[in-house]
Amino acid sequence: MFTDPTAHLKAQLARLDLLLHRQILRLRASYQLSLDEFRGLYISDEQVDSLINQAAGHEYAIPTVAELTARAEAMRQANATKLGDDLPWQRVVEEFSLSPFEQDVLLLALAPEIDLKYETLYAYLNNDVSRKWPTCDMALRLFSTDRSQVTSLRKYLLPEATLFGCGLLQPVPPATEHPSWLAGGFSLAPAVSHHLLGLSALDPCLTSCVTHIVPAVGWDAVPLSAGLRTAVRQIANLFQPTLSDRSAPMLIFEGHYGAGRALVAEALCRDLDIPLLRVDMSATRASPQPLPQVLQALMLQQRLQGAGVLVERGEALFDKEGNPLPDVYGALRRLAQLKGPAFFACTPGTRWHELMKGQRHLVFRFDEPDYPERRRLWEMHASQAGNVVEAPVLEALANRFILTPGQIRDAILAVTDARDLNKGLAKTLSGKALFAAARSQSDRSLGRLALKVNTIHTWDDLVLPPVTLGRVKEIATAIKHRHIVYSQWGFERRISSANGLMILFSGASGTGKTMTAGVVARDLGLDLYKIDLSGVVSKYIGETEKNLDRIFRAARCSNAILFFDEADALFGKRSEVKDAHDRYANIEVAYLLQKMEDHEGVVILASNLSKNIDRAFCRRMHYVVEFPLPDETLREQLWRGMFAPQAPLDADVDFRFLARQFPLAGGDIKNVALDAAFLAAQDGQVVTMKQLIKAMARQMIKQGKVPSATDFKQYHALIAQGA
Repeated sequence: MFTDPTAHLKAQLARLDLLLHRQILRLRASYQLSLDEFRGLYISDEQVDSLINQAAGHEYAIPTVAELTARAEAMRQANATKLGDDLPWQRVVEEFSLSPFEQDVLLLALAPEIDLKYETLYAYLNNDVSRKWPTCDMALRLFSTDRSQVTSLRKYLLPEATLFGCGLLQPVPPATEHPSWLAGGFSLAPAVSHHLLGLSALDPCLTSCVTHIVPAVGWDAVPLSAGLRTAVRQIANLFQPTLSDRSAPMLIFEGHYGAGRALVAEALCRDLDIPLLRVDMSATRASPQPLPQVLQALMLQQRLQGAGVLVERGEALFDKEGNPLPDVYGALRRLAQLKGPAFFACTPGTRWHELMKGQRHLVFRFDEPDYPERRRLWEMHASQAGNVVEAPVLEALANRFILTPGQIRDAILAVTDARDLNKGLAKTLSGKALFAAARSQSDRSLGRLALKVNTIHTWDDLVLPPVTLGRVKEIATAIKHRHIVYSQWGFERRISSANGLMILFSGASGTGKTMTAGVVARDLGLDLYKIDLSGVVSKYIGETEKNLDRIFRAARCSNAILFFDEADALFGKRSEVKDAHDRYANIEVAYLLQKMEDHEGVVILASNLSKNIDRAFCRRMHYVVEFPLPDETLREQLWRGMFAPQAPLDADVDFRFLARQFPLAGGDIKNVALDAAFLAAQDGQVVTMKQLIKAMARQMIKQGKVPSATDFKQYHALIAQGA
């Protein structure tokens, strides 16, 4: 028994030494290695004669050139009568329409993949022990009968000819800087050698970005609307045997992740009884091989296997501005020339049209499912995972999250896995976990364009007048029930704009607009993103529109509430056109108005002065809520609520006095309370009236006011003590 790894490895290496010694003796016995001191530096005639005689089946008789030619031709004719249509060789010959000479060259390149003795023979024929591959000169001399035929056969070995142009053969990198064309070597593409040997393997340059699939998905597993299902099932008509002599149009699939594009491609290939090659374009961009080389290998693989090709993440072929990258022009056009089905999957808005000019194509748009379908998918995927979701939770999920079928499936599986990880036994999934999973499935790209607001407050934390609070709760209820109005009651068929909701919060700074938006988002289980106007508005013409387009495109898939603070800076009134600046400013407002109308989600605008908002926006607002300054009662409530129960408060703190004497908004009260808490932390570790008065005086100075005895009354002396 081995007691440590070192002893085991030593024994294994000793065994390997014995096997290597045995093979050396075998090669010497068959004259494959010379026995003199120059062995390995040249190939002897005896070694070559041994290999040739052994392959030819004779050892002593030396045939003439004419006899060998006659025997080779007779063998060619005999082999041709034994070829079957289902042989890989015959399929390659027919697919690429190879001439007899091209078939011979293909065989010449295949031979070393079957038996390495051919490398020895090729090196002997090349008169160079280091060049163990076939060359153009060798192919022309080997398969021609006279000098004139050599000249006519050269065209088959040109770079644009079938053998090299289709990637069947690959040039061997030359050892010299300016090699002769005749001395140029070549080898068989790995995919071709594997295919001819009856193996199914991808070209090495495709393994990182291509997946070979034997389709097993039926149409029952494809979640599509009835109309789209009927349309895509008719694609198979384009690939009937009567149409096999020409290429089919490129099939453009527009949709988001999980919309069913890959499932449709797989189901179609299953109907056609062909494999499917799934190509991740984002992975090809990271591949060390140039894109044209990858595409050539892909097209060769497709032709060898008669497969369909699904190009996924097609948007990776474009830059951030949506322009095609320099090396992708012609890429889709080459794929569109394939006889088999070629699918190009991309997200909506991808400018694939520029790559398909002059090419036949069909477009299929995979939209997100509507509310009834989303509810059915949530319930179906939960049931398939052996779970149950309560009806109110199903309705809320389907209403508030516009997700694709794949995203809904992933959310259910994530919650199920988390429950199993914690050894949960309940089959009913919690609404909180499902909402968190739905948010995680939403697109997070909005986070690069806006600031996610931490929604920590609840309805109990809001201090608003009853009328304002009631109006805000109506808004939250309307968002919860909008699926009833739009979907069940048919309002979506009566309203031309999108099914979103636009809300305006108007009031002075610090009256609770941002906090209220956070409470609404938390109550609905949605994320809240605050738009930073400094990063949106640009002095350069057209840049503001581009920034807005990025935000709304990202928001469409984020299932979040958009919050525009200080909205009058962006949504201001359009003015009379006096110069070019006025004209473009008005264009910005009009463009934003269009984007707001087309947005499917919830948008909340906050403005200090609602009268500064353009009337066209105000008219389109579904809700307008005024946030007044708090009265004395609400201010006292704000003061008391600003300090948590664990905050140390001295008995001399008089919140009623502060509320009565200082008409502050909630935001100002928060600043004063926080300033006083920091003062207390460095003084006596207890918040007293002294710190509050000092913080209040600072706040008045910030607002341009002078603290006076009239305002502070009996506490005015504390200001001097704290100075």
